[in-house]
Amino acid sequence: MLKNLAHLKKYFFRYKTKFILGFIFILFSNIGQIYIPLLLKDSINELQNHLDINLIIKNVLLIVATALVAGVFRFLIRQTIILASREIEFDLRQDFWAHIQKLPLRFFQNNSTGNIMAHATSDISAVRMFVGPSIMYSTDTGLRFLLILPMMLWMSVPLTIYALLPLPILSFAVYFVMKKVHTRYTKIQEKFSDLTTKAQENFSGIRVIKSYFREEFEISEFTKESQEYLNRNMALVKIRSLFQP
Repeated sequence: MLKNLAHLKKYFFRYKTKFILGFIFILFSNIGQIYIPLLLKDSINELQNHLDINLIIKNVLLIVATALVAGVFRFLIRQTIILASREIEFDLRQDFWAHIQKLPLRFFQNNSTGNIMAHATSDISAVRMFVGPSIMYSTDTGLRFLLILPMMLWMSVPLTIYALLPLPILSFAVYFVMKKVHTRYTKIQEKFSDLTTKAQENFSGIRVIKSYFREEFEISEFTKESQEYLNRNMALVKIRSLFQP
């Protein structure tokens, strides 16, 4: 998988400025989000020693300002990394279209229209989801963990160890589930290819179908293909619900 993703490096390099800025914004956003609980802790400690309405207002404004700044950086993340992923998706579609126009006739004889359409639509969209949201959330989670871990150790080493004990089990569970997701997503793509091919054949051969009165048969066959496509999508949804119940 990673070997296949290496082909995207030229696109990453093309939009490297936006990705670098996005990673910087992720850092600042996480610092702001981590700083808010510390402000809240200090505010509670100060109020226990000295109850003052002005102090309350000051701390509330400080927390709100920090949250707003973190929110601005969160917005900028989407305007850099997510926007870059959209631009990469556009470039991929352009390159894909330019490439298939240069292929010989034998390629189109050996590959169904549905398979080509699947690559041109959902496959490229899946790549966009990887270079955009997947990279963004992975970097965000990893960086936040690296920032929070020293604070956790500073507060309590034993509690930190106890909190991290489930991590190996969770990592294995994520790996196992993601393998299942990949397998089921591949099956969905295969069925999408079949479904698209079926639709293309029916549209191109509509006169023949009508001549032999095969409308009901073709409708029935297409309904079966559609139902199977739905079933495979539902199977993927069920496994994904383990992460998002």
